[in-house]
Amino acid sequence: MNIAPINKKEYSDYKYKEYPAATKLLSWLPTLFIAAAIFWFSAQPAAESTEMSDTVSRLILMIGTKLGFFHGDPSQYAGLIELMSFPVRKAAHMTEYLVFYCTVRFGLHFTYQTPDAKCRLLAALAIVFLYACTDEFHQLFVPGRAGRFTDVLIDCFGVTVVTLICLMRQRYREYSRYA
Repeated sequence: MNIAPINKKEYSDYKYKEYPAATKLLSWLPTLFIAAAIFWFSAQPAAESTEMSDTVSRLILMIGTKLGFFHGDPSQYAGLIELMSFPVRKAAHMTEYLVFYCTVRFGLHFTYQTPDAKCRLLAALAIVFLYACTDEFHQLFVPGRAGRFTDVLIDCFGVTVVTLICLMRQRYREYSRYA
């Protein structure tokens, strides 16, 4: 299947909406807020971070027990809580970075005007990836924590999947326009 290239004339006809400087600055506030929250979570020593994850695991087990998925007293599930800790932490990382990605895309919408949505999507992915790298570097200085590139990849996995879906959707739109 051959997809027609974007007509260069369409690029030159693209009308940029100019936003006031205050709007551009305010559009980045959600990104700054989420970045600060990620920094705060990463600044927690390992013991506190594990306790937060275990609290979420206990909450999941308690809700599961109420819904009938688990039987017995949730306080008896110490082994299950320990087993759930890793996936709960990694799911939390992917979720917080996906929210961060959405706020970055929001900020870019107001400040990075381009007719090529692919550039804006990839710019948002690059910003999230670089922030994840700096976050792991920051964790090198937190007691009991370690900075690992594999954690950067886990943090960015959901963001990468969403970016690929958006790129495929964009490409489908281009194809549909010329079909």
